[in-house]
Amino acid sequence: MKVTSYQFPVSSRRSALASWRSWRPWRLPLGVLTSAFCLLTSALGLPLYRDSLPNGLIVLTYEDHRLPTAAVSLVCRSGAARDPKDKAGTAAMMADLLARGTATMSGDSIKSVVEFLGARFSGGADQDNCAIDVRTLSKDMGTALDLMADAVLHPAFEPKEMELARSRMLSDAQGMFDDPGSEVSYEFGKLLYGDAPYGRLTGGDTLSLPLIKREDLVGFYNTYVRPNNCFVVAVGDISRKDFVAELEKRLASWTPASVPALTVAPLAMPDRIRVKVITRSDMNQTYVEFGHPGIRAADEDMLATRLMSFILGGSPMSSRLGISVREEGGLAYDVRCWFDRNRLEGGFHATVQTAKPGEAIGLMLRDIKQMHDSGATKKEIEKARNYYTGSFPLTYASTGGKLGQVRAMELNGYGMDWLDKFPDKVRAVTLDEVNKSARDHIKPGQYWMVVLGPITKEDLGLTDVEWIE
Repeated sequence: MKVTSYQFPVSSRRSALASWRSWRPWRLPLGVLTSAFCLLTSALGLPLYRDSLPNGLIVLTYEDHRLPTAAVSLVCRSGAARDPKDKAGTAAMMADLLARGTATMSGDSIKSVVEFLGARFSGGADQDNCAIDVRTLSKDMGTALDLMADAVLHPAFEPKEMELARSRMLSDAQGMFDDPGSEVSYEFGKLLYGDAPYGRLTGGDTLSLPLIKREDLVGFYNTYVRPNNCFVVAVGDISRKDFVAELEKRLASWTPASVPALTVAPLAMPDRIRVKVITRSDMNQTYVEFGHPGIRAADEDMLATRLMSFILGGSPMSSRLGISVREEGGLAYDVRCWFDRNRLEGGFHATVQTAKPGEAIGLMLRDIKQMHDSGATKKEIEKARNYYTGSFPLTYASTGGKLGQVRAMELNGYGMDWLDKFPDKVRAVTLDEVNKSARDHIKPGQYWMVVLGPITKEDLGLTDVEWIE
């Protein structure tokens, strides 16, 4: 197989990205593997490449030969956000079943092969994507790729396996309400997202799961699981050229198709604090979550907003919320806030678990408003920069960490210099940009709020709010 690659010398690494932005690959004959670009980016000297197959499948490889293991993830860029409105859990069930039987191998046969290899092979989904994942010894990579290719090319969606998956997912959905924190987050999500896709549970619920039929899974697969809507990430003891060649050999027959776009209206911003109280007399703590619409992962001020929310509530011990509610107030063990980083508009969340919800909520509302009105300080932003630049390399120190970071990089369109340039990008964020993000993305007094615990609305001491019955 002929491989046409575009690789920049390590010595000119920093100027390479600027050169690539103005470069366009030539059109090559069908059957020739073309490289979108191959860019050595890691500060540790580990090669990260991005190639594309003739059918549109993107292949990202990160070589790390320290251990004789490898992890591969075949990711579809469409996830639970594409579920039919009344059939939440469709994408999750479809992805789960891809790894549980094909037209050529039963689920039991696949399980036997995986156990013999001492490998892991599974499918799953979140809101923005679904994936098949395999982890194996590098010497068994050929067999692992055989399993993955068979799963994506010849899915069976056997009725027996489908009912087993439905049973597992129903059990998970029923068990969710045994955890008060999960119940509060679910209720908050319904208020925040309404009928928007993120308002539905990724794994489905007790109403939606019984409605899912085999044709729903087949329809999702045929519509979205296409090579031009997917990418592969491989990390570990692999050879990039050999891996791409082996992958193309197995997936050459996978045909691209047009994938419908997902259009979602902006989320509704509440005009005041709107509170839903769920009284549970059997509890001794109260769980609180409140917030409003936020940002997308690809927004240009995403990094400034991450730094700002870290200062405000990133750490339960050293953030503003942590100091006032936990350290000085003694009202909670854990209190924090964050902005979702999803492909679609996510939310701003603030959470606390406390025996004195009225006092804790009051302090949180005060601190969040102060961040909006006055912003952060130079000392705070320097501390936040140090945290992110110091901790970021640890997020991809392991094979799983590398896999997760490269997946996020590709899904969110961060660019091939993300791992290399992230510390520089963080240091480049100014105090003015952080404070502008606070003014732009925090909306004091405009919150959805859910409170669950041994309380009533009279116990909270909240005024000028609208109660949701």
